[in-house]
Amino acid sequence: MIIVICDDNIETAKRTQGVLKKFGLDKSSEIQIKSPQDVYVAVEEELFKCDIFITEIDFVEKSFNGIKLVGMINEKMPACQVIYMTGKLEYASLVYETKHCYFLLKDSPDDMLIKAVKKGSDVYKNKTENNIIEFLSNGHKVFISQSEIMYLERDDRLLNIHTVRREYPCYSSLRKVEERLVDSFARCHGGYIVNLMHVAGMEPGEVHLKNGKTLPIGKRFFNDFKDKYLQFFEDE
Repeated sequence: MIIVICDDNIETAKRTQGVLKKFGLDKSSEIQIKSPQDVYVAVEEELFKCDIFITEIDFVEKSFNGIKLVGMINEKMPACQVIYMTGKLEYASLVYETKHCYFLLKDSPDDMLIKAVKKGSDVYKNKTENNIIEFLSNGHKVFISQSEIMYLERDDRLLNIHTVRREYPCYSSLRKVEERLVDSFARCHGGYIVNLMHVAGMEPGEVHLKNGKTLPIGKRFFNDFKDKYLQFFEDE
């Protein structure tokens, strides 16, 4: 597990790193210290690798703060668990603009930091095992929450994963990815798998998504797809 501590106060960052090592987290984790600028650039270029992100909010002489940085990470790395660790209590209400698992003040007892990291680790493992799908797209490792995937489309040897934000091309078979999907996904065609969470309705030959997109339903898939569609919305 990779834990990144982001703070422009290097002494504070080293103290946080020391607490984590003192409690033995370094045995199974890689604990890194990175500057806000280094993290910003790595996230923008989709090169940032992190499982638990511990960050200050108020950066000195920066055009961005920790909340903006976390917003970028939320979008590009939804599996990454965020712990805010700041010296200013007034930020407590602002952090809820982003997804995070813990908010700490820097003068909190050491065991609170350990508790926060353990919670982040548990949530990360649960998400990656049950809801986050990982694959390579354009040479980069990508993590996507399955709830954000609208549909998957086979295009010759390429697989296009369409999410609510963007499209990710990858080299994988539809069948191989299908084995890793949760129960809300259903195959509607030889070249398409759709997430029923994003379906607005269906009719013979077509399934309509909430964003206005229409996908084909193959004849040999129609009955099975219809049954799963009706069962899904009955359960809802």
